[in-house]
Amino acid sequence: MGKMIVTVFAALVLLVLVYFAFRGVASWRQGYSWNEMDWSQKGSTSIADFFAASDIGKREVQLNGVSCIEYYAYKDGLPIKQVCPK
Repeated sequence: MGKMIVTVFAALVLLVLVYFAFRGVASWRQGYSWNEMDWSQKGSTSIADFFAASDIGKREVQLNGVSCIEYYAYKDGLPIKQVCPK
């Protein structure tokens, strides 16, 4: 019985590690710089911001005649943040 509990626990830990590894690789492959991943624009990028990058896309938009970069959520296409040249 004790071996089975340890095995189940080890399998769960392994699944969690594989999940975070998958999300980490997906975030890294997006190609965003560390500063670019400050989705809430609070001045610093956290590990949560890094993992969120796998669910965020980037597109060019026109705002008042200015070419800007808009970051949007893949799930619904809504903007996360916009960055325009100053």
